[in-house]
Amino acid sequence: MNMENYVNTVLRPLLQGDGGEMEFIGCDGDTLRVLLRGECSFCAKAENCLRWCEEKIKKDTGKTVRISAEKRRPWFRDR
Repeated sequence: MNMENYVNTVLRPLLQGDGGEMEFIGCDGDTLRVLLRGECSFCAKAENCLRWCEEKIKKDTGKTVRISAEKRRPWFRDR
């Protein structure tokens, strides 16, 4: 399973259950780049969640990746 498919079918549904959203941007070597939206965009524990995602990827796929995340807050949070 490639990383984009893994993000969309495994990680994304888990985060959506808590109101979060993760979008695959790209994968450069061992760095997985994602965009966090929804509740994830302003969650104080997002970094812990990303570390958990890294561990889950390693457990499920055997690949060691570092997740680099960009947060995009909803427009109504900017006020």
